[in-house]
Amino acid sequence: MVTTDVKTETLFDRAAKVFDGWTDPDTGARVLRVWASNLPRIPGMWTTFYHQYRPFLNGGRTVLLHGGKKLKSEDRYTTYAVDLATGQAEPFSLDGCRPVEVFDETQMAVAISRSWHDATGARAILWDMQADKKVASVSSGDWKLNSINFLCDGRRALAFMYRGEHYTEPVQSRHYLLEPGEEPRLIMEADGYFCSHMVGHPTDANMYTYDRWPSPKRDIDQAITIRTLDGSFEERVKLDEHAPRPADMWGCRDHYVWAPDGSRIVSYLACSPIELLSSDPNFNHYEFDWWLSALDWRTGEDYAAPYPAGRWGGHMQMSNDSKYIICGGGPGFDKLFAVDMAALKHGWNEHIICSYPTTTPLGKNSDPFPYPFHLPDGSGVIFNAGWYGDEHGVYLAEWPSELK
Repeated sequence: MVTTDVKTETLFDRAAKVFDGWTDPDTGARVLRVWASNLPRIPGMWTTFYHQYRPFLNGGRTVLLHGGKKLKSEDRYTTYAVDLATGQAEPFSLDGCRPVEVFDETQMAVAISRSWHDATGARAILWDMQADKKVASVSSGDWKLNSINFLCDGRRALAFMYRGEHYTEPVQSRHYLLEPGEEPRLIMEADGYFCSHMVGHPTDANMYTYDRWPSPKRDIDQAITIRTLDGSFEERVKLDEHAPRPADMWGCRDHYVWAPDGSRIVSYLACSPIELLSSDPNFNHYEFDWWLSALDWRTGEDYAAPYPAGRWGGHMQMSNDSKYIICGGGPGFDKLFAVDMAALKHGWNEHIICSYPTTTPLGKNSDPFPYPFHLPDGSGVIFNAGWYGDEHGVYLAEWPSELK
Protein backbone atom coordinates (compact mmCIF):
# COMPACT_ATOMS: atom_id res chain seq x y z
CA MET A 1 0.00 0.00 0.00
CA VAL A 2 1.29 3.43 -0.90
CA THR A 3 0.50 6.20 1.54
CA THR A 4 0.85 9.87 0.84
CA ASP A 5 1.27 12.48 3.51
CA VAL A 6 -1.13 15.31 2.82
CA LYS A 7 -0.05 18.65 4.27
CA THR A 8 -2.86 20.47 6.02
CA GLU A 9 -3.19 24.03 4.82
CA THR A 10 -2.49 26.37 7.71
CA LEU A 11 -3.90 29.78 8.46
CA PHE A 12 -0.60 31.28 7.38
CA ASP A 13 -0.63 29.31 4.11
CA ARG A 14 -4.07 30.71 3.30
CA ALA A 15 -3.01 34.24 4.17
CA ALA A 16 0.10 33.92 1.98
CA LYS A 17 -2.18 33.48 -1.05
CA VAL A 18 -3.82 36.82 -0.35
CA PHE A 19 -1.33 39.24 1.17
CA ASP A 20 1.91 40.53 -0.35
CA GLY A 21 5.14 39.98 1.53
CA TRP A 22 8.75 38.88 1.41
CA THR A 23 11.08 36.16 2.61
CA ASP A 24 13.44 37.18 5.39
CA PRO A 25 16.98 36.82 3.96
CA ASP A 26 18.48 35.72 7.27
CA THR A 27 15.86 33.35 8.71
CA GLY A 28 13.94 32.25 5.62
CA ALA A 29 10.62 33.12 7.26
CA ARG A 30 7.84 34.48 5.09
CA VAL A 31 6.47 37.84 6.25
CA LEU A 32 3.19 39.34 5.02
CA ARG A 33 1.76 42.87 5.16
CA VAL A 34 -1.87 42.69 6.26
CA TRP A 35 -3.87 45.08 4.10
CA ALA A 36 -7.58 44.91 3.30
CA SER A 37 -8.41 44.17 -0.32
CA ASN A 38 -11.59 46.25 -0.08
CA LEU A 39 -10.36 49.34 1.82
CA PRO A 40 -7.93 52.19 1.08
CA ARG A 41 -4.35 51.47 2.09
CA ILE A 42 -3.51 53.98 4.81
CA PRO A 43 -0.36 53.54 6.93
CA GLY A 44 -1.25 53.02 10.57
CA MET A 45 -4.90 52.36 9.72
CA TRP A 46 -5.16 49.60 12.30
CA THR A 47 -3.41 47.80 15.11
CA THR A 48 -3.61 44.48 16.93
CA PHE A 49 -5.47 44.28 20.24
CA TYR A 50 -3.83 44.92 23.59
CA HIS A 51 -1.86 41.78 24.39
CA GLN A 52 -4.13 40.56 27.23
CA TYR A 53 -7.26 40.36 25.00
CA ARG A 54 -8.22 37.57 22.59
CA PRO A 55 -8.73 38.87 19.00
CA PHE A 56 -9.54 35.72 16.95
CA LEU A 57 -12.79 34.30 15.55
CA ASN A 58 -13.65 31.47 13.14
CA GLY A 59 -10.80 29.32 14.40
CA GLY A 60 -8.33 32.12 13.72
CA ARG A 61 -9.33 32.80 10.13
CA THR A 62 -10.77 36.13 11.31
CA VAL A 63 -8.70 38.55 13.37
CA LEU A 64 -10.09 41.72 14.92
CA LEU A 65 -7.96 44.83 14.53
CA HIS A 66 -8.63 48.21 16.10
CA GLY A 67 -8.61 51.22 13.81
CA GLY A 68 -5.51 53.31 14.36
CA LYS A 69 -6.56 56.06 11.94
CA LYS A 70 -9.90 57.14 10.53
CA LEU A 71 -10.44 56.24 6.88
CA LYS A 72 -12.57 59.38 6.53
CA SER A 73 -12.53 62.45 8.75
CA GLU A 74 -16.18 61.96 9.68
CA ASP A 75 -15.66 58.33 10.69
CA ARG A 76 -15.53 57.08 14.26
CA TYR A 77 -12.57 54.93 15.22
CA THR A 78 -13.58 51.45 14.13
CA THR A 79 -12.69 47.85 14.88
CA TYR A 80 -12.38 45.66 11.77
CA ALA A 81 -12.87 41.94 11.26
CA VAL A 82 -10.18 40.90 8.78
CA ASP A 83 -10.54 37.59 6.95
CA LEU A 84 -7.01 36.21 6.61
CA ALA A 85 -8.15 33.83 3.84
CA THR A 86 -9.71 36.49 1.57
CA GLY A 87 -8.22 39.82 2.66
CA GLN A 88 -11.69 41.29 3.11
CA ALA A 89 -12.26 43.58 6.09
CA GLU A 90 -15.57 44.70 7.54
CA PRO A 91 -16.40 46.99 10.46
CA PHE A 92 -17.10 45.02 13.63
CA SER A 93 -19.16 46.58 16.39
CA LEU A 94 -21.58 45.45 19.07
CA ASP A 95 -24.56 47.78 18.87
CA GLY A 96 -22.21 50.73 18.45
CA CYS A 97 -19.96 49.74 21.36
CA ARG A 98 -16.22 49.19 21.12
CA PRO A 99 -15.21 45.50 21.25
CA VAL A 100 -12.51 44.73 23.79
CA GLU A 101 -12.17 40.94 23.55
CA VAL A 102 -13.87 37.99 21.84
CA PHE A 103 -14.07 34.35 22.91
CA ASP A 104 -14.36 32.18 19.81
CA GLU A 105 -15.29 28.92 21.53
CA THR A 106 -18.37 30.39 23.23
CA GLN A 107 -19.18 33.09 20.66
CA MET A 108 -19.20 35.72 23.38
CA ALA A 109 -17.68 39.19 23.39
CA VAL A 110 -17.04 42.01 25.83
CA ALA A 111 -17.22 45.69 24.98
CA ILE A 112 -17.36 49.19 26.43
CA SER A 113 -19.78 51.92 25.42
CA ARG A 114 -17.08 54.53 24.91
CA SER A 115 -14.24 54.56 22.38
CA TRP A 116 -11.74 55.25 25.16
CA HIS A 117 -10.92 53.84 28.57
CA ASP A 118 -11.17 55.64 31.91
CA ALA A 119 -14.49 57.28 31.03
CA THR A 120 -17.28 58.12 33.48
CA GLY A 121 -20.85 57.30 32.52
CA ALA A 122 -19.63 54.29 30.53
CA ARG A 123 -21.05 50.79 30.40
CA ALA A 124 -19.19 47.45 30.38
CA ILE A 125 -21.07 44.92 28.29
CA LEU A 126 -21.16 41.14 27.93
CA TRP A 127 -22.47 40.25 24.46
CA ASP A 128 -23.77 36.99 22.96
CA MET A 129 -22.63 37.06 19.32
CA GLN A 130 -24.86 34.16 18.27
CA ALA A 131 -27.99 35.77 19.68
CA ASP A 132 -26.63 39.22 18.73
CA LYS A 133 -27.66 40.79 21.99
CA LYS A 134 -26.40 42.13 25.29
CA VAL A 135 -26.71 39.55 28.06
CA ALA A 136 -25.23 41.51 30.98
CA SER A 137 -23.82 44.96 31.68
CA VAL A 138 -22.79 47.37 34.39
CA SER A 139 -22.68 51.17 34.33
CA SER A 140 -19.77 53.07 35.85
CA GLY A 141 -21.87 56.09 36.85
CA ASP A 142 -19.50 58.71 38.23
CA TRP A 143 -16.71 56.13 38.46
CA LYS A 144 -14.21 55.68 35.60
CA LEU A 145 -14.58 52.45 33.65
CA ASN A 146 -11.10 51.14 32.88
CA SER A 147 -11.48 47.62 31.44
CA ILE A 148 -13.47 44.43 30.98
CA ASN A 149 -11.93 40.96 30.60
CA PHE A 150 -13.12 37.39 30.17
CA LEU A 151 -12.67 34.61 32.65
CA CYS A 152 -11.40 31.41 31.04
CA ASP A 153 -14.88 29.85 30.76
CA GLY A 154 -15.62 32.41 28.05
CA ARG A 155 -19.07 33.09 29.54
CA ARG A 156 -18.33 35.40 32.43
CA ALA A 157 -16.33 38.60 32.57
CA LEU A 158 -14.87 41.07 35.04
CA ALA A 159 -15.22 44.86 34.83
CA PHE A 160 -12.90 47.30 36.63
CA MET A 161 -13.83 50.85 37.58
CA TYR A 162 -12.24 53.37 39.94
CA ARG A 163 -12.44 56.84 41.46
CA GLY A 164 -9.55 59.22 42.09
CA GLU A 165 -6.27 60.00 40.32
CA HIS A 166 -4.13 56.90 40.44
CA TYR A 167 -0.63 57.14 41.87
CA THR A 168 -1.10 60.74 43.13
CA GLU A 169 -4.13 60.55 45.46
CA PRO A 170 -6.25 57.97 47.28
CA VAL A 171 -8.08 55.74 44.79
CA GLN A 172 -11.08 53.47 45.25
CA SER A 173 -11.29 50.39 42.99
CA ARG A 174 -14.12 47.97 42.23
CA HIS A 175 -14.33 44.69 40.31
CA TYR A 176 -17.73 43.51 39.06
CA LEU A 177 -18.65 40.03 37.82
CA LEU A 178 -20.85 39.87 34.71
CA GLU A 179 -22.73 36.67 33.92
CA PRO A 180 -25.39 36.05 31.23
CA GLY A 181 -28.86 36.87 32.46
CA GLU A 182 -27.68 37.97 35.91
CA GLU A 183 -27.35 41.33 37.61
CA PRO A 184 -23.76 42.58 37.92
CA ARG A 185 -22.19 41.54 41.19
CA LEU A 186 -19.58 43.54 43.11
CA ILE A 187 -16.91 41.00 44.06
CA MET A 188 -13.96 43.17 45.11
CA GLU A 189 -13.47 46.69 46.37
CA ALA A 190 -10.32 48.31 47.68
CA ASP A 191 -9.46 51.73 49.10
CA GLY A 192 -6.01 53.14 48.49
CA TYR A 193 -5.26 50.89 45.51
CA PHE A 194 -5.59 51.12 41.74
CA CYS A 195 -6.55 47.54 40.82
CA SER A 196 -5.97 47.27 37.07
CA HIS A 197 -4.95 44.70 34.44
CA MET A 198 -7.34 41.90 35.38
CA VAL A 199 -6.64 38.60 33.58
CA GLY A 200 -8.54 35.37 34.12
CA HIS A 201 -6.49 32.37 35.18
CA PRO A 202 -6.16 30.30 31.97
CA THR A 203 -7.34 27.00 33.46
CA ASP A 204 -9.38 27.94 36.55
CA ALA A 205 -12.54 29.92 35.76
CA ASN A 206 -12.98 30.98 39.38
CA MET A 207 -9.60 32.66 39.71
CA TYR A 208 -7.99 35.77 38.23
CA THR A 209 -5.02 38.08 38.60
CA TYR A 210 -4.78 41.85 38.71
CA ASP A 211 -2.25 44.59 39.48
CA ARG A 212 -2.71 46.10 42.95
CA TRP A 213 -0.96 49.50 42.78
CA PRO A 214 -0.84 51.55 45.99
CA SER A 215 -2.28 55.02 45.48
CA PRO A 216 -0.86 57.39 46.52
CA LYS A 217 2.30 55.75 45.20
CA ARG A 218 4.62 53.93 47.57
CA ASP A 219 7.29 51.37 46.84
CA ILE A 220 6.37 47.67 46.82
CA ASP A 221 8.11 44.60 45.39
CA GLN A 222 5.08 42.97 43.76
CA ALA A 223 1.87 44.37 42.24
CA ILE A 224 0.46 41.24 40.56
CA THR A 225 -2.17 39.74 42.84
CA ILE A 226 -4.07 36.46 42.47
CA ARG A 227 -7.61 36.09 43.74
CA THR A 228 -10.63 33.79 43.69
CA LEU A 229 -13.97 35.28 42.66
CA ASP A 230 -15.42 34.78 46.14
CA GLY A 231 -12.41 36.38 47.82
CA SER A 232 -11.65 33.30 49.92
CA PHE A 233 -8.10 33.42 48.57
CA GLU A 234 -6.19 36.58 47.67
CA GLU A 235 -2.48 37.31 47.87
CA ARG A 236 0.28 39.05 45.98
CA VAL A 237 1.98 36.53 43.72
CA LYS A 238 4.89 34.96 45.57
CA LEU A 239 8.55 35.85 45.02
CA ASP A 240 11.04 33.33 46.40
CA GLU A 241 14.39 34.36 47.85
CA HIS A 242 16.14 34.12 44.47
CA ALA A 243 13.54 36.03 42.41
CA PRO A 244 14.79 39.48 41.36
CA ARG A 245 13.10 42.43 43.05
CA PRO A 246 12.19 45.78 41.51
CA ALA A 247 14.09 48.80 42.79
CA ASP A 248 10.88 50.81 43.23
CA MET A 249 7.18 50.73 42.39
CA TRP A 250 7.64 51.84 38.76
CA GLY A 251 9.85 48.81 38.21
CA CYS A 252 7.34 46.22 39.46
CA ARG A 253 6.32 43.32 37.23
CA ASP A 254 3.57 44.57 34.96
CA HIS A 255 1.95 44.19 31.52
CA TYR A 256 1.90 40.48 32.08
CA VAL A 257 0.43 37.46 30.30
CA TRP A 258 -0.22 33.95 31.56
CA ALA A 259 1.35 30.89 30.00
CA PRO A 260 -1.70 29.14 28.47
CA ASP A 261 -1.15 26.05 30.64
CA GLY A 262 -1.41 28.17 33.80
CA SER A 263 2.12 27.38 34.95
CA ARG A 264 3.74 30.82 34.93
CA ILE A 265 3.08 34.53 34.65
CA VAL A 266 5.32 36.31 32.14
CA SER A 267 6.10 39.99 32.60
CA TYR A 268 8.99 42.41 32.90
CA LEU A 269 10.55 44.38 35.76
CA ALA A 270 13.31 46.90 36.43
CA CYS A 271 15.90 46.13 39.11
CA SER A 272 17.47 49.60 38.90
CA PRO A 273 15.67 52.71 40.15
CA ILE A 274 13.38 54.57 37.75
CA GLU A 275 13.72 58.23 38.61
CA LEU A 276 10.95 60.42 37.24
CA LEU A 277 10.40 64.15 37.26
CA SER A 278 6.71 63.53 37.96
CA SER A 279 4.35 60.68 38.87
CA ASP A 280 3.17 60.35 35.27
CA PRO A 281 3.52 56.68 34.15
CA ASN A 282 3.81 57.85 30.51
CA PHE A 283 7.61 58.05 30.79
CA ASN A 284 10.11 56.87 28.20
CA HIS A 285 10.29 53.18 29.02
CA TYR A 286 13.20 52.55 26.63
CA GLU A 287 15.63 54.47 28.84
CA PHE A 288 15.65 51.85 31.59
CA ASP A 289 17.12 48.40 32.10
CA TRP A 290 14.41 45.72 32.11
CA TRP A 291 14.38 42.05 32.99
CA LEU A 292 12.15 39.42 31.40
CA SER A 293 10.39 37.33 34.06
CA ALA A 294 8.53 33.99 33.97
CA LEU A 295 7.22 33.56 37.50
CA ASP A 296 5.74 30.38 39.00
CA TRP A 297 2.80 31.85 40.91
CA ARG A 298 2.55 28.84 43.22
CA THR A 299 6.14 28.82 44.50
CA GLY A 300 7.65 32.20 43.61
CA GLU A 301 10.38 30.59 41.49
CA ASP A 302 11.33 32.97 38.70
CA TYR A 303 13.01 32.28 35.39
CA ALA A 304 14.41 35.76 34.80
CA ALA A 305 17.19 37.45 32.85
CA PRO A 306 18.01 41.01 31.80
CA TYR A 307 17.07 42.00 28.27
CA PRO A 308 20.19 42.57 26.16
CA ALA A 309 20.53 46.01 24.58
CA GLY A 310 17.64 46.85 22.27
CA ARG A 311 15.59 43.76 23.03
CA TRP A 312 12.94 45.31 25.28
CA GLY A 313 9.99 46.24 23.09
CA GLY A 314 7.23 46.33 25.66
CA HIS A 315 4.36 43.90 25.87
CA MET A 316 5.09 40.26 25.09
CA GLN A 317 2.97 37.23 24.22
CA MET A 318 3.09 33.48 24.82
CA SER A 319 3.06 30.73 22.22
CA ASN A 320 0.02 28.44 22.33
CA ASP A 321 2.09 25.53 23.67
CA SER A 322 3.39 27.61 26.63
CA LYS A 323 6.99 27.11 25.50
CA TYR A 324 7.99 30.43 23.97
CA ILE A 325 7.72 34.10 24.90
CA ILE A 326 7.14 36.12 21.73
CA CYS A 327 8.63 39.61 21.65
CA GLY A 328 9.30 42.54 19.38
CA GLY A 329 12.54 44.47 19.76
CA GLY A 330 13.09 48.06 20.78
CA PRO A 331 14.61 50.97 18.86
CA GLY A 332 17.46 49.77 16.64
CA PHE A 333 16.53 46.08 16.97
CA ASP A 334 13.68 45.72 14.50
CA LYS A 335 13.16 42.00 14.90
CA LEU A 336 10.45 39.62 16.05
CA PHE A 337 11.91 36.89 18.25
CA ALA A 338 11.02 34.03 20.57
CA VAL A 339 12.53 33.27 23.97
CA ASP A 340 12.49 29.68 25.26
CA MET A 341 10.71 30.15 28.61
CA ALA A 342 12.22 27.11 30.37
CA ALA A 343 15.73 27.93 29.15
CA LEU A 344 15.38 31.45 30.56
CA LYS A 345 16.20 29.82 33.89
CA HIS A 346 19.81 29.58 32.70
CA GLY A 347 20.03 33.08 31.17
CA TRP A 348 18.97 34.98 28.12
CA ASN A 349 18.20 33.13 24.89
CA GLU A 350 16.50 34.16 21.67
CA HIS A 351 15.41 32.78 18.33
CA ILE A 352 15.03 35.45 15.64
CA ILE A 353 11.85 34.89 13.63
CA CYS A 354 12.21 37.79 11.20
CA SER A 355 13.20 41.39 10.71
CA TYR A 356 10.49 43.99 10.18
CA PRO A 357 10.29 47.60 8.91
CA THR A 358 12.12 50.22 10.95
CA THR A 359 10.13 51.23 14.00
CA THR A 360 10.76 54.52 15.79
CA PRO A 361 8.87 54.77 19.09
CA LEU A 362 8.45 57.99 21.05
CA GLY A 363 8.93 56.05 24.27
CA LYS A 364 5.46 56.64 25.70
CA ASN A 365 2.79 54.28 26.93
CA SER A 366 0.57 55.80 24.22
CA ASP A 367 2.94 54.55 21.51
CA PRO A 368 2.01 51.56 19.43
CA PHE A 369 3.71 48.38 20.63
CA PRO A 370 4.28 45.15 18.68
CA TYR A 371 1.47 43.38 20.62
CA PRO A 372 2.16 40.01 18.94
CA PHE A 373 -0.36 37.15 18.86
CA HIS A 374 0.28 33.51 17.98
CA LEU A 375 -2.28 32.32 15.42
CA PRO A 376 -4.62 29.70 16.95
CA ASP A 377 -3.16 26.93 14.78
CA GLY A 378 0.40 28.01 15.64
CA SER A 379 1.36 28.73 12.03
CA GLY A 380 2.24 32.40 12.40
CA VAL A 381 2.48 35.53 14.53
CA ILE A 382 0.50 38.70 13.81
CA PHE A 383 2.01 41.94 15.13
CA ASN A 384 2.50 45.69 14.65
CA ALA A 385 5.61 47.36 13.20
CA GLY A 386 6.92 50.24 11.12
CA TRP A 387 5.60 53.26 12.99
CA TYR A 388 5.39 56.14 12.35
CA GLY A 389 6.13 56.12 8.60
CA ASP A 390 4.64 54.60 5.46
CA GLU A 391 5.43 51.08 6.66
CA HIS A 392 3.36 51.46 9.83
CA GLY A 393 0.92 48.57 9.88
CA VAL A 394 0.06 45.02 10.84
CA TYR A 395 2.28 42.12 9.73
CA LEU A 396 2.06 38.35 9.79
CA ALA A 397 5.21 36.24 10.16
CA GLU A 398 5.51 32.52 9.58
CA TRP A 399 6.21 30.50 12.74
CA PRO A 400 9.58 28.71 12.50
CA SER A 401 9.33 24.96 11.89
CA GLU A 402 12.14 24.33 14.38
CA LEU A 403 9.99 25.80 17.18
CA LYS A 404 7.03 23.52 16.53
